Amino acid sequence: MSNPVILCQVAKELRALADVVEGEAHVDGPPWIDRVAEMPVNTNPDQVYMVQRGWKAWPLRGTEYPVTGLTIHHTMSHSPLATAQYCTKSVTKGGKGYPTIQYHYWVSQEDGCPVYRLVPDKEMIWHDQTGAFQTTLSIGLAGHLHIAPPPTEQLESAMILIRELCGEYNIPKGEVQGHNDRYKGTVCPGWDQARWRDTFSLLLNSALGN
Repeated sequence: MSNPVILCQVAKELRALADVVEGEAHVDGPPWIDRVAEMPVNTNPDQVYMVQRGWKAWPLRGTEYPVTGLTIHHTMSHSPLATAQYCTKSVTKGGKGYPTIQYHYWVSQEDGCPVYRLVPDKEMIWHDQTGAFQTTLSIGLAGHLHIAPPPTEQLESAMILIRELCGEYNIPKGEVQGHNDRYKGTVCPGWDQARWRDTFSLLLNSALGN
C-alpha cells in the first residue's frame, strides 16, 4: 500500500517544481551563473591516462561527438572552487591531475540553490567512465547525497537546468542518468543509498513530460 505521507510530500514537490518552472520560463538568459573564468586550470595535467595520450587539455567536442546525454553526480563538497583546486592539483601532490574540475554544471545548496557553469560544454571532461571522448555533460549536485537526499529546492534548480539542456541538445529523458547507471562501480550520485531516486524520477517526468 502506498504511504500517504510520502505521496503528499511528492505532490508538494511537484507543485513547487511547476511553480518554479513556470516562473523561470519568463526569465531571460540561461538558468545558470557562469563561473568558468574563476575555476583553476592545470596546463600540465599528470593524470596517467592523459599523460599516456599526450593531452594537455580536455579534447574539444566537435561535430563528431555531439552531446547525447546528461550524467548526474553528487560532488561530496559544497565548494566548487575547493573541488576544482583538488581536481587540478598534481597527482604527485595528492590531487587528481586533471586539466579542470570534472563538472560542467554545479547545483548548489546555497540560499536559492543557484546553478553554476564551471566548464564549457564543448570540453569533453572525464566524469562517468563512458570513454575518452565524452558525449555526456556532467551535472554535480552539491553535497554528500549518499547520506542524505538533496533538499527539494536543489532538485528544483537541477530540473530547470536539465530541461534547458535537454531542449538545447535534444536529449531524451532516458539519457538523463546517474553516474551509477552508466558505471556500476560507484554509488554516485547516492540516490539508491539515500533513497531519492524515485523523487528525482517523478520530478524529471514533471519537467520533461512522461
